[in-house]
Formats: sequence, structure tokens, C-alpha cells
Amino acid sequence: MMLDRRRLMIAAALLPLAARAQTGIKTGRRLLILDFEIVDTSNEPVDQRADHARRLTQARDDIAAGLAARGTYEIVDRSVVADDLDQILKLTYIRTCNGCGVTLAKKAGADLVMTGLVNKVSTLILSMGVSITRVSSGELIYHQGFDFRGDNDQSYARAAKFFTERIARDPVI
Repeated sequence: MMLDRRRLMIAAALLPLAARAQTGIKTGRRLLILDFEIVDTSNEPVDQRADHARRLTQARDDIAAGLAARGTYEIVDRSVVADDLDQILKLTYIRTCNGCGVTLAKKAGADLVMTGLVNKVSTLILSMGVSITRVSSGELIYHQGFDFRGDNDQSYARAAKFFTERIARDPVI
């Protein structure tokens, strides 16, 4: 009877390790991650555009680094389409550019393209959505939304970590 309890305790101790092993699923797909955007309807009197731009860039880069480190996707170098993206962003947003993300991803040689959008209602109430589109068909194959609290570096970092772990655990191909 004692032996069975020991085996059970060992198995229970190994479960977190087995779960972590699942996060390293390799898809063999090339993923282009475009700039993340924000819709700020908080009407706060302080101009936070520079802070938001920095946080969005950091969140995007953290997700890219996390997925690359896990081997989930090969992250495509954005510099290939940087000039085209700059031209688009002078005129419109990625979320309203009528499929320009797919066009950019094709040019960059990616199989998939990711976009992200933060909706800021107030300093305490924010949500981040991440979408992945299959380049060959233009089909949206993944979308996940996540509410988080606090318009600060730590909250954005936590949101990016959530998405990295979620996508790595159950990647789309």
C-alpha cells in the first residue's frame, strides 16, 4: 500500500513537467507578427501615446521571442516589409487595411500572420486580442481575447506571457 502512494506522489510531482513539455510543440510554420495597435477610449487627460507604443512593441516582441524560443513557429524578420508597413500605417490601421497583413506576409514569405489589438477602456480596464490568419487562404484561424487590469508595463508583460503560453500550448497551423 505504501508503494502505491509513493508512485501516486511521484506521478503528481511529474505532472507539471509533463504539461511544460507540451508547450514546445513545433509547427514548422513561418509566422510574421505585425505591429500591435490600441484603441483608447478612456479619455484620460494625459497623452500616453508614447508609453502605449512602447508597451505594444514590447508585447509583440515578447510574444515573438517566446514562440521562437519554444520552437512553436519560425518568426519571420519584419524588416522585409518594414517600408510597406510604414506606408500603410501612414494611411490607416492594420485592423482596417482590408487584408494588407496577408499581402505583407506573402511578401515576407510567411505561412501565418499575427495581429494584436488592445482596447483600453480606462487605466484599470483593458483587453488584448491576438489573431492569426493563414496567408494562403486569408482565413482567420485563431483569435483569443484576454482582459487584463492596469495600464502599465507589468500588465502588458503578463498579457504577452499569457498569449505566448496559450499559443505555444495549442498552436495553429
